[in-house]
Amino acid sequence: MLDSALAYRNAYERLALVDSRYKTFPSEQEWTRVETITKFLKPFYNITTLFSGNSYPTSNLYFYNVWKIQKCIEDQMDNVDKVISDMAKEMKKKFDKYWENYSMILSFAVVLDPRYKFELVEFFFKKLNMEEKVCKEKLDIIFKGIHKLYDTEYGVLSRTTSSTARSSNICVDTSDDMDGFESFTGEFRNVEKKKSQLDMYLEEDRLNRKEELDILQYWKDNQGRYPQLSLMARDILSIPITTVASESSFSIGGRVLSKYRSSLRSSNVEALLCTRDWLFDLEDDENEDDIEEELAEDIESLYPTYDDSHV
Repeated sequence: MLDSALAYRNAYERLALVDSRYKTFPSEQEWTRVETITKFLKPFYNITTLFSGNSYPTSNLYFYNVWKIQKCIEDQMDNVDKVISDMAKEMKKKFDKYWENYSMILSFAVVLDPRYKFELVEFFFKKLNMEEKVCKEKLDIIFKGIHKLYDTEYGVLSRTTSSTARSSNICVDTSDDMDGFESFTGEFRNVEKKKSQLDMYLEEDRLNRKEELDILQYWKDNQGRYPQLSLMARDILSIPITTVASESSFSIGGRVLSKYRSSLRSSNVEALLCTRDWLFDLEDDENEDDIEEELAEDIESLYPTYDDSHV
């Protein structure tokens, strides 16, 4: 609504000149306030649209967008306009009530984005208005947390594989003078293998952040390099960051299982729901220009036509 008001600002000014009864024309200060509030609330609208959509956004989008909300609020708390400053302070209280501590497991998701990794978490936290001690504590919690999760749940397989490889090198054929050299090389490799897949991933250079990336496809393509870490990435990135999609499914399910169709098998209900979801995805992929042309043709077909005999 504020966007629409700003778009017609000149029209309001013209109306104030030609209509003496128009007494509620906004002042210059009020227009400035409207512009500031519009810019302030725009990220909230975009993030709400993203989180509230039914396109199943991956969890790596969570950290950046929640941080962006917090940063926008903190920036406006020092606004010279007292109205906006007080509004931002009240919003900060609400934010701290629900989001003072970011979800740890969802924060791991941005670390598993090869364009950002842990450096983005550190970079963003240092741009917030928090004490250095608090910042280090939050970073330490996330860093130790992701390593603990990998070591306890996913690193077991890699350690088992490594121990198997070491045990296979224990048997040494003493009949060859080069056996000592082979043994030395094997020990060196075993030392290198002690570095986890998570550590190797974090030490690699980041990808270009400006490039579009299908993060799920990335981990699928790199599961050969990081077999255990890719499983962890799959499990974390598949966590839904919004309940809108699931709530929508339950709502649709209520219409599928009506009083006229109450004896459907669970497999048939699942097929109906999935088919509907796939069909809607196909419709979203259509060219918008084609849709507009078809709509124009439908509207034109509604116009009354007259032949020459009626002229």
